[in-house]
Amino acid sequence: MEDQQNQKMNDEVNEIIQSRFEFINRHYLSIRDAYHNTYEWSELDPLRHEICICIMLGLCQAAITLTNHLLESLLKYSLIILHGRKKKQKEEEIKGRAVTSIVEKYKEVIERYGNANLDTTINCACTAGLISKEQKKILHDFREKFRNAYSHSDKIKTFGKNTIPVSCVRLENEKFVQDEKSEPEISKLLIGQGLYQAMTAQNDAPKYFLYIDNLVREIRDKLFDPLDKDNHENKH
Repeated sequence: MEDQQNQKMNDEVNEIIQSRFEFINRHYLSIRDAYHNTYEWSELDPLRHEICICIMLGLCQAAITLTNHLLESLLKYSLIILHGRKKKQKEEEIKGRAVTSIVEKYKEVIERYGNANLDTTINCACTAGLISKEQKKILHDFREKFRNAYSHSDKIKTFGKNTIPVSCVRLENEKFVQDEKSEPEISKLLIGQGLYQAMTAQNDAPKYFLYIDNLVREIRDKLFDPLDKDNHENKH
């Protein structure tokens, strides 16, 4: 009985794996470099890894929500590191109490940015020179299209003015009759929104992630010179 149950589970797992090959073939090449090349930034690399796996397996709605998290984490960590560096500590404040000194060094700036909303951190990152004005505009577009749309299940933000051609079939006098075709806005048509969102995410997730992935690497190079990056990794 146990052998039969184990075989059934193995068959189910293999079926799941087989069903994912379509998405691996579709997405792997586009995210291959991002998957293999780490940020050398341990606070963000686990997110990069999970997002890549999600995209490979076609879990693109999950990838979008994780990319939202990557974006927010990137901006908060960057602002905290950038402004935290301004607080100088004497050697006697650090010696023998390294962990405590790190907590004290960043305490105030973590309180400032730790619970800041995405609108604020985008604007602050631009003011601080971490991103350009053009990047700021793009990130605000992402904030509306992906972060707010998916986090708040706002279908108007998700689908915009996109329409879809549909028609209904009804039974009349024991015969199927097709009603006239119409083309409503998807955000106003409850039927099929879940399927359409999943299909849309297949196109949006890789592009969204790759933009943020490039931004992570760009900001990382502004924050850390090669020696700083080595020291940063050694501390984690």
